[in-house]
Amino acid sequence: MNKKTFNDTFETKKGLIVNTRPITSEDAPYLVDIFEHMSAESRYNRFLQTADHVDMDRIWTEAEKIADISQDNCSGYLAFADLPGHPNAPVGGARYIKISSTQAEIAVSVRDDMQNMGIGTHLLSMLVRSALDDGVEQLVGTIENNNAPMWAMLKKLGHRLERQPEGNYSVVIIHIQETGSRLQDLLDTAADFSPEPQIIW
Repeated sequence: MNKKTFNDTFETKKGLIVNTRPITSEDAPYLVDIFEHMSAESRYNRFLQTADHVDMDRIWTEAEKIADISQDNCSGYLAFADLPGHPNAPVGGARYIKISSTQAEIAVSVRDDMQNMGIGTHLLSMLVRSALDDGVEQLVGTIENNNAPMWAMLKKLGHRLERQPEGNYSVVIIHIQETGSRLQDLLDTAADFSPEPQIIW
């Protein structure tokens, strides 16, 4: 089945025009560029491990893997913006890989100087659109508990979130076929059970 993909242009809350398009197999250099503009903390939040002293050959190998979306079980997007001295600079990326017929694992990265502008939220929204078209019902991710920007971004999506804490991290399940209109029923149901897993809004 051919998946639908989307190109989009939007304006951030700071007035920056951002263009998004699907990831292609030629995009490894853009992914490396985004990585190089991420702080140690951002890299840790993205990869859940220290990534400051990783060999560049490994970084390029991983970037080439991420850019390879020729398989039917994945989809991804890149965001670009004109920055001072760097036109059409890559500023963020997002990707999912299906782990079952109805679940997909997600990852989102935004370079540090472009965070808190809505770019990650927009990319994640595009992933949701593609995932729904691909028959996905749940998006799954592993997030550090103190990664406040990521939790805030997930809540903005408007879908039910289920959080399963595991030490310093949590597995979050985004029920993309369920929206906030089911809030009361879900809260009533959750009240009958223990607080784990948690329902987040």
